[in-house]
Amino acid sequence: MGIKKLIKTKTIKLWKSSSAYNAFYKRNKIIYSSSHFKKIALTAQEKKEYHDYWSDVSRFISTKTVEITKSTSGVFDRRIVPEEFLPLYIAPVLNKDKRVNFLENKSIYNKWFGREVFPKDYFHKIDNKYFTYDFNIIEDIEGFIDDTLDEASLPMVIKPNKDSYGGKDIYFVNNKSEIKTIINQHSDLVVQEKLDQSELINVFNDESVNTVRVCIYKDNAGSYHIINTNIRMGVNGSLDNLSDGGIVCNIKPDGMLNDYANDRYAKKFFEHPNSSFVFKGKKFPLYNDMVDASLKVANDVIGARLISLDMALDSTNRWRCIEVNLGGQTMLFAQFAGEPFLGKHTDEVINLITCAKS
Repeated sequence: MGIKKLIKTKTIKLWKSSSAYNAFYKRNKIIYSSSHFKKIALTAQEKKEYHDYWSDVSRFISTKTVEITKSTSGVFDRRIVPEEFLPLYIAPVLNKDKRVNFLENKSIYNKWFGREVFPKDYFHKIDNKYFTYDFNIIEDIEGFIDDTLDEASLPMVIKPNKDSYGGKDIYFVNNKSEIKTIINQHSDLVVQEKLDQSELINVFNDESVNTVRVCIYKDNAGSYHIINTNIRMGVNGSLDNLSDGGIVCNIKPDGMLNDYANDRYAKKFFEHPNSSFVFKGKKFPLYNDMVDASLKVANDVIGARLISLDMALDSTNRWRCIEVNLGGQTMLFAQFAGEPFLGKHTDEVINLITCAKS
């Protein structure tokens, strides 16, 4: 490698590292300064154990993540992943082929995965061109809306088909005029059916769509494993995304809910602030069915070993997949509950990272 290329490569790595640490530093600073947060400091032995466990990945190890999770859950676990390590080391090894990110495009879900588990598509907009659900070009979009879309199918959902985050630019439209207005504001989108939520999920909060983030890991033998599941709920009319003000409650492998939910700044909620639903001692509905449906989707994902799905239970009590996440993963959902993001597969992933570095 030439000296100029070497300098460029090291500069990029340093920039990525500093960006990752700085982003989580800002969030953690807010947590530590919050009146609701009660710090439980790590012991000297816990700090040593934590550093020793992760030292093969990097010499630079922040203990803020594990100290926050200990403070919220009351449990220390050395397998709690430093959040900075996900974008810096874990994702680049497990999902190193960036071409697979095309599977995050919502316009291809039904084409790739089949038309059973994902919401029905009505039409797509890709690079400012319109296409039917099966990708025939639409020359006159207003005529298509007037003549083809059934009023009985309203309301519908309009959302970006790529590069979306935190529920941004999602619209629930109630008439054709709204559709015509909104589709002119974006170059890439998909118009889908609006799923009606199961009454089994409405008990958490009936004012928002409450989706379950299902995280899946593909091991060295090629088997898929659910590593954690977490239900996200809107609050005060928000979407269920934490960035929009929602909260999240971890679901244990036996289907039991964690005793509390958290917001993005680790504030604990023992009941939902709007519905007063109490989390402790409750079993999540149709948990095994959700696991089966999630693994079925994951098996059709190629080139990625870390997969996160957003699952919703519809009014017929059938699990539907709303979104596939391969690039942007979130670890705090599980780890705020004291559950290591990678669970029993943490050692295997550490070995993969160290082998990739050697």
